[in-house]
Amino acid sequence: MTEKPRPPADYNPGPPPATYLVWGIVSAVLCCLPFGALSIYQAAKVEKLWAQGDPDAARAASGDARRWAIVAAVAGAVLWVAAIVTVVLLFGTLTDDAASH
Repeated sequence: MTEKPRPPADYNPGPPPATYLVWGIVSAVLCCLPFGALSIYQAAKVEKLWAQGDPDAARAASGDARRWAIVAAVAGAVLWVAAIVTVVLLFGTLTDDAASH
């Protein structure tokens, strides 16, 4: 494995990117586990890549963590709405059947 060349001593890539780890955990628990897990995986890579001196890869992992957290939240919202609609329709059907007998 070849080692990356070290940046100059005065090189300052700025502050580390956000990890979005909390968003990944929340989206995994409350919304959609598979996509939330992908967000957590990418979030865990951010600090490691930053510490290794690879700011571009750390920023890419941060963006991926954010993207997967959003996908998980949207998928979770769709699933929650579908579940509520299903329960309402099922309850309505059961109520109509009970009233007709």
